[in-house]
Amino acid sequence: MLYRDVLEYKTKTQEKRDITKDVQELVDKYGVKDGLCNIFIQSTTAGLMINEDDRMLMADIEKLLNQLAPAERLYQHPENAHSHIRAAIFKNNLNIPIADGKLLLGTWQNIMLWEFDVKERTRTVVVTIIGG
Repeated sequence: MLYRDVLEYKTKTQEKRDITKDVQELVDKYGVKDGLCNIFIQSTTAGLMINEDDRMLMADIEKLLNQLAPAERLYQHPENAHSHIRAAIFKNNLNIPIADGKLLLGTWQNIMLWEFDVKERTRTVVVTIIGG
């Protein structure tokens, strides 16, 4: 079977959000025991990652992103080029196996949504679950 659902998030600039629970709730909703979960964000200025949701680690990643693509640099695309560049470093989709009704994430793995844009947005995350 194939199931598809949409999660929407109102985000603030530079927000980091753990969406693991929301995705697991969709797996639970559809009763999938074994399969694959694809998570896709419809954005070019936000991204997805799997990592530990640790405050200090998130600060370290943000510091690195500020070094790689600083907001105050002069870009050809002046409004929010740094947001696009940071999102390009991340992923726009993730695939996670499902076994015994649970996302097969490691002990410290969380599904993180990162907002990079310069203003508040509503982000659409499409979750497609294949399995039975």
